[in-house]
Amino acid sequence: MVEVAKTLLEFILVFLLIYVIYYLFYYRKIKKFDRKKAPVNVKYMIYRYNLDVVKIGYKRVFKVLMLCDSFIIAFIFTITKMVDNIYLRFLIIFLLIFPVFVFVYHVVANYYLKKEEQ
Repeated sequence: MVEVAKTLLEFILVFLLIYVIYYLFYYRKIKKFDRKKAPVNVKYMIYRYNLDVVKIGYKRVFKVLMLCDSFIIAFIFTITKMVDNIYLRFLIIFLLIFPVFVFVYHVVANYYLKKEEQ
């Protein structure tokens, strides 16, 4: 039970650390939507899912994607922390990172697409 609590606390700390870093270095600097200066994750949502970021709100979408990115990084860190071999850990991270990003972004895009229809 103590190990589960330690793992959960570690997940929360990594999540908060990544979120604060994103907030300080990226979120505070954005002004208004510009296709050329938009981050890669927002561009991915626009091109892959044809999401209208201006209609939803650029800062709102960016904030949700910051939360998603923080969750993904904390989740993958927590999953792979039990692997001691660094090369094997990198291999597992490499194999997990893209499917997890695609899945989480797909869920977020479907949420916003349903919200656009209403």
